[in-house]
Amino acid sequence: MNYKGKYMVNRYEQVELFSRVEYRRRLDGIRRVMKEQEVDTSLFLECGEEAYDHWLTGQRYLDLIIVPAADECIGVCMSELNEALCDDPETTDFGRYFLQKKPDMVCDGVRFIGHAPDSILADIIAAGSPRKIGLVLPVNMNASLYDEIKKRLPNVEFTDISIPVAKFRSVKSDEEMYAIMQSRNMQMKVMEALPQIFRLGRTIGEMQHEVSSLFMEMGSTGVRNGNIHYSGPMDEPGGPRDGSPDHKLQIGDRMSALFEVPGPGHQCIAFERHYSIGAPSKGYEASVNNAIDVHNFAVSLMKPDSLSLSQIADKTREYVHSKGLELFESRGWNWMHSLGAFFYDQFSLEDYTDKLPLIEGQMLHCHPLIYRYFPNIGPDVREGIHLVNTYRIGPDGAEDLIGIPKDLVVLFE
Repeated sequence: MNYKGKYMVNRYEQVELFSRVEYRRRLDGIRRVMKEQEVDTSLFLECGEEAYDHWLTGQRYLDLIIVPAADECIGVCMSELNEALCDDPETTDFGRYFLQKKPDMVCDGVRFIGHAPDSILADIIAAGSPRKIGLVLPVNMNASLYDEIKKRLPNVEFTDISIPVAKFRSVKSDEEMYAIMQSRNMQMKVMEALPQIFRLGRTIGEMQHEVSSLFMEMGSTGVRNGNIHYSGPMDEPGGPRDGSPDHKLQIGDRMSALFEVPGPGHQCIAFERHYSIGAPSKGYEASVNNAIDVHNFAVSLMKPDSLSLSQIADKTREYVHSKGLELFESRGWNWMHSLGAFFYDQFSLEDYTDKLPLIEGQMLHCHPLIYRYFPNIGPDVREGIHLVNTYRIGPDGAEDLIGIPKDLVVLFE
């Protein structure tokens, strides 16, 4: 089929998944942040990267959102792709999903426009004569738009407001919490079915297909991370994360289930548990218990108005070293972070800031990863292991939103 001109405007994602009151709450919150930061206008640059388009307007695939202090906001659609890419009917072209004309989008306080050149966007931004512009994801500011704004507003200041905006978003409203707990309930039904799904002689592929089918039947939306993982025999380092799909489950195997599946409103909650097929070996059981212990230590530090994420990371690192273990850390790896609006992460360890202690109402995924070594195979042979869970910061500390034991689950003992 020739997809030229087949614009995918009315995609299933482009619906309002929350009430108009909820979207107004989010916009009002952004403007409070702007006032605190003494910002006249804010620009959400390439806002689809962190799903700010969907979170702030209920619409996806926006390139830019312009938020003035008081006037109407502007949502700018992503640029149209070259239709020539769609001319070859023999070639699969996923670009057609991003082609956009100005659709009939509706969101209180937001006007949507088609993609425009930087000169036009600069005119819109300069119309309110802002003295200070707040940037969300400033790394995405292109030189052309910057120059066009400076031509019109030579004395304007720019400031990065990504972290305070992300911090505001990390505190969930009652409406968001309802959607998140619906996601939790959906995932718990699959988790409860795993002892029946994990049957000796079944292949990993068959079991994963059943898990995926259950999530789809219950209405999982958008990006899905509802996976079971075969990690190999208990005392051998694992191979690829999902293992061989043709492997048949047998005594001596180890499995894990990591669920992070968006439910209503694309809100997600995450948790992971480990499974021993048959009696666990001492080494495997010890590695799971170490992961649980380190996880619980980090969670014990989650208190409102106390420590920041990076301070929690520092103390957790010290604790891990005191136990003779090693914590995996790398730029791009966030083992404690808030929940995004569409499976993405905000306000995370990657920010490396000591200036923002946790606040009541925030939600956090927690999954510090430690190493398990295999000295019987080689001195440097190792693999990572963690346990994932989700918490809300309450007045007295972290509140477990999953509510099931973290212990290693033994099947066919």
